[in-house]
Formats: sequence, structure tokens, C-alpha cells
Amino acid sequence: MSRLHRLRSHSHRGSKPTRYYRSLWEDAMRHKHDNQSEKPEPIEFEAPVEPTEEEEEVETEKMASDIEALQDEIDQLRQSAEEMRNSYLRVMADFDNFRKRQREETARLSNFVREELILKLLPIVDNFERATQAAEAEHSYESLVEGVNLTLRQLHEMLQKEGVEPIEAAGQEFNPEFHEALMRVETEEYPENTIIDELEKGYTISGKILRPARVRVAVKPD
Repeated sequence: MSRLHRLRSHSHRGSKPTRYYRSLWEDAMRHKHDNQSEKPEPIEFEAPVEPTEEEEEVETEKMASDIEALQDEIDQLRQSAEEMRNSYLRVMADFDNFRKRQREETARLSNFVREELILKLLPIVDNFERATQAAEAEHSYESLVEGVNLTLRQLHEMLQKEGVEPIEAAGQEFNPEFHEALMRVETEEYPENTIIDELEKGYTISGKILRPARVRVAVKPD
């Protein structure tokens, strides 16, 4: 039982003099005050241990070794980057040279094709000149017609050798893939959708449409 509790118990019973109770009360209050004023003991920390000279030397050598290893790695990366850059420049230079060669080859091929075509047309031009000269010398219309027909046959033969073929049109059923209807004529003389005549001949080259035949097409009268 605490002093305060005993003090209160005795004060209720009234068995002791007042001075005695006052003394007990003052002792109890001083004890309480002393307990509240106590401070916790400070925590003591150990002072860091200073490294020895040998330990510092070992640590310095280790740091120097790490720095040297990092520098070697940086040098290797720089060398790899330089090699990649040089490789890229070589590839770009090769690609530029390839494009130049392609342009030159395309131009050379174009000139060759043009020269070949002109060489094939020159004999036809010669025949036209001969036909006109003969017609003028003989004052003959028949000579001119004969010369023109000969030249036209020669031109058709040249086109055929190049894979150029005429598209059949007159009397055929109209086919929008090969024919182009310039006119539609109402008539009962021809079945509906039949090509009456050809206004401009069409051609294919190696099976591909070079130019559609332009035609007139029959339709039923209203």
C-alpha cells in the first residue's frame, strides 16, 4: 500500500495526530516529485575506429584497380562504336554507289531500247521515201498505194516480232476489257451489243492491253 493510500486510510479513522499525517503526506509528495523528475540515462555511442595505413593502402589499390577496369571497358565501348560507325558509313557509300550504277544501267538500257526501235523504223522510213519518189517520178497513184501498202506490211511485221497483236473488233460481241464504245447506234441489222465497226484499232503486247479498240456498238431501238 502506498504512503498516500495509508495517509488517506489513517485520516478517515482519526487514530493519529494531525502533525503525523502531515509529515507522511509531505514525504509522499517529495517521493512522487523525485520519480517524475528522473531523466533517462543518455545513450553512449562507440567512436568510429580509424583505419590503419595498411587498410587505407589496400582500399586505395582496390579503387585504382576498379577505375582502371572501368576505363578499359569505356575504351572498348568507344572502339566498338567507332567500328560500327565506320561500318555504317561503308554501307551507305556502297548503297549510294549501287543507286548510281542502277541509274546508269537504266539510262543505258533505255538508250539501247530507243536505238533498237529507231533502227527497226529506219527501213520503213526508207520505203516511204522510195514510194513517194516513185509516185512523183511516174506520176502514178497506183505506185504510191503499192509503196504505202508495202511499208504498212513491213511495219506490222516489226510490231508482231515485238509481241504486238491487233485486237479483233468488227462483228465481235462488245467486251469492255478489250473494247471502248465511242458510239452506240440503234439498229435492228445487228444483234444488240455487237460491234458494228472499228473506229480505231486496238493492240495488245505480250497479252497485255496496250490500247483498247475504239468502236461503234449496236443497241436495240426504243
